Amino acid sequence: MSVSRASHDTAAVFDRSAATYDRVGVEFFGPMGRELVRRAGVRPGQQVLDVGCGRGAVLMPAAQAVGPDGDVVGIDLAPTMVDLTRADVATAGLPNVRVEVADAEDPPLPEATFDTVLAGLVVFMLPAPLPALRAYHRLLRPGGRLGVTTFAAYDPRFSEALGTLARHVPPERRQPPATGREDDFATRESTGDLLRRAGYHQVTVEDVPFESRFRDSDHFVAWVWSHGSRAILESIPPERLPAALADVADVLSPGGGSLRLTTTIRFALGTRADS
Repeated sequence: MSVSRASHDTAAVFDRSAATYDRVGVEFFGPMGRELVRRAGVRPGQQVLDVGCGRGAVLMPAAQAVGPDGDVVGIDLAPTMVDLTRADVATAGLPNVRVEVADAEDPPLPEATFDTVLAGLVVFMLPAPLPALRAYHRLLRPGGRLGVTTFAAYDPRFSEALGTLARHVPPERRQPPATGREDDFATRESTGDLLRRAGYHQVTVEDVPFESRFRDSDHFVAWVWSHGSRAILESIPPERLPAALADVADVLSPGGGSLRLTTTIRFALGTRADS
């Protein structure tokens, strides 16, 4: 399996977060995953692929939707994610769910195998989203459905908090700016056009807000450590981290106490033509 350096680096960050990913008491990925499965219309007995399955926010509701007569395959490039999710699947008693290490850019799976391919909050991170979406198209059976989510808008306080943390990162540790691949997902129109260019029909795109609740700023920081944004925290020298966290607390909750952040998620659906 040939994996791009960018994908390898991204997977490494998620691998380090795997133990606490979606496990710090914040309702974030779960509601988004359940809604993706619902909107994609996953039905009993279907064959489903979950691309970038993480700790199962899409995988588990998909398994419930297909029932014992269906099958779900989850793939992720982070080995620890895969190991832990396999253990979760075994604990849940789901013999019809398989989780494997594989690259979301070009899953090594047979063509025309799946009724539904789902990709929750992953495609926008890939170096080449369009070829990836075309690869998913090949994996779908005629008439099969694709369901993709991406971030449409972040809560302003979330963006301000991450910006505050980033100011504590020394210049030599700062990451280069994004390559612009997120431009394809910048609007509902561009997102829909991307799916159509990948060969999908009956494309629909809708933005939906989700609210997440945190006990306090410390809870927020624990959540940041638990997913991809931990890369910013890892770039801050240990001696600077207390000051960075104090600044974040001032941004998020100057008087202390709980906070709520709203994240808008873009749901994009498309269908492979019957012939």
